[in-house]
Amino acid sequence: MQVSQVNSNIPKVNNGRISRNINNKNQSFKGIGVAVDKFALGVANAIENGGLVLSFTLQDMLGTNIPRPVMGLLRNKKENKGKTNIRFAAKEFVREILTGPSMFIIPAIMLSVAKKFVGKTINVPMKVIKSLGDIHANQALNNAGGVINKQEFIQNAFATIIKNAKNEPNISETTIEKANELAKLLTEQVNKNGTKEAIKQISEEFINISKKYAKDAAHTNFTTVKLSDNTSVPVKDAINFITSYADDVVEKVRTSNTQNIEELIKNITNKKVISRFAMNTIMFAAVMTFLQVIPKLYNKAEGKENAGLKGLMKEETLNDSSLNDIKPKENKTSPSFGSAASFANKLTSSGLFGKIVQGAEFEGINVSFPLLLSVMGFGIILPRTVQAKDKYDREEILRRDVTTCAVMCFAEKALRKWFSKFNETKSGLVLAAKETGFKTQGLLKRLFDYSRPIKGVKLLSSDQIVSNYSGIDNYKDGIKGFCDFISEQGGDLRKVFSLTEESKLLVESVLQKEGASLSSANNNTITSILEKAKNSDEVKQLIKLFEDKNNPWVTKARTLNARFTALSVIVLVPVLLGFFLPWFNEKTTKRKFTEEHSVKNNDTNINNNFLIKNNSELFSDIANFTK
Repeated sequence: MQVSQVNSNIPKVNNGRISRNINNKNQSFKGIGVAVDKFALGVANAIENGGLVLSFTLQDMLGTNIPRPVMGLLRNKKENKGKTNIRFAAKEFVREILTGPSMFIIPAIMLSVAKKFVGKTINVPMKVIKSLGDIHANQALNNAGGVINKQEFIQNAFATIIKNAKNEPNISETTIEKANELAKLLTEQVNKNGTKEAIKQISEEFINISKKYAKDAAHTNFTTVKLSDNTSVPVKDAINFITSYADDVVEKVRTSNTQNIEELIKNITNKKVISRFAMNTIMFAAVMTFLQVIPKLYNKAEGKENAGLKGLMKEETLNDSSLNDIKPKENKTSPSFGSAASFANKLTSSGLFGKIVQGAEFEGINVSFPLLLSVMGFGIILPRTVQAKDKYDREEILRRDVTTCAVMCFAEKALRKWFSKFNETKSGLVLAAKETGFKTQGLLKRLFDYSRPIKGVKLLSSDQIVSNYSGIDNYKDGIKGFCDFISEQGGDLRKVFSLTEESKLLVESVLQKEGASLSSANNNTITSILEKAKNSDEVKQLIKLFEDKNNPWVTKARTLNARFTALSVIVLVPVLLGFFLPWFNEKTTKRKFTEEHSVKNNDTNINNNFLIKNNSELFSDIANFTK
């Protein structure tokens, strides 16, 4: 598109809306595509807001709880004279319906009870309690010499967050004024039952401050705040943690008769840290204990024999002890604890012990990734294997549960990253955060970072996408800061600014003045020219296009990241874990059982109706269920 007489051809923006009549083909999809993307975005947002508990529950319900009992009914149907396998289906149902929910319902109940007896900080991470305790102890008295109240503590905590975001050596007067303003807003809204809206407003303020003062905006997560040098948490969580601490600790200190306020705060903080550790331990023990019981329950629902072999051999041989080669094993643990103050310091330190216990913390009712792996390994796979009925049952457990763990903990997360990489290349948008220097790393290191489930490359959350792709004038260097973010993270500015016809025309206008073209310019050229023209009408109007938090770039990036999440939860996990794995287990057990017992027993114990059809199809078996 040739643009001459730029001033007359600049599209006009009224209240952030483009009034120029241009047929924009890229801003939306038509028909079913729109519905599919809206559905995908809804699923992804629900999972993100609900955390691991919702993600795991959805995958558990759709991938195991529903399809596996159905496949259990079909188990050996041909060999069992067309009868459905009620016993095996009952086993599958009891096992799956108890396992997933118990991992989250048990901690939820325990936390709810503990809050009433121990206090709200029982739901605050140990390092955060320690950091808030330090903030409290450092400013325990107000200007009048009295012990601070809840609002004054919140002001101090907010001032610390702003100071850290602005990289100030000391808290400035402007920081104090801003912190007081936000603390007052929170207090007023809490009193009016408007806490959620207040948290949203305050979060946006913190994000804008972080974006404006970030030393390295291209690699900064604006949606996290620093409470101390080694404690960063999501901004919305930080506000909730601060109010929980204020409700739980500040008032106790204020109403005490102790002269040494700082010492009292440290003592209370240490006790709260240890209480939090104890609560994590108790919740973990409760979940693990219940998981040990689940195999007994589903084995009881199944009956005495291995129902997975029903139809493959005569009933009187199902209880043959020769089929069972499994001996129970005992596990013994003996935890030890140190003194209160030193133990609290160890729990919140950056040493090996501190990292282990912090990594194993519950995140509300959600479990952390290390905790999930522990539960999967020692709470699910190990007790099920130990309590298996026979070697065939044990082999099926290992195939099913190890694969399920690998898919839900590793493969699905890695695939999401690779899918985002494909979408990044196609769209030019940045969809995942990479560490500083990622582009200069070797190929193997980059591949490794894309394959790691938690660390390495990290998909941008919805909040991060909004913070990066809206209000771009809030970047420290304005339009240049935004362009640097796209370039440093491996995006393509040509594709980014070509997402809408409006932005494409505006950028093309600026580039043509310098003899460049959007179709051929590289990221460096586009960045330098836009920086040079930052005070022009074109760049000002370009920035206005990014003001809305639901602008086309935000919507596009969120949708692209959401597609694979929805596809995984709705299609891939159910098909692989819910239907294919049970089908594969059934066929493998049939084959091995036939090979072993047709030779061993000279076919005398094999059901005459049993016939293996290696070419039978999974979905034909499912279809037979309705006949």
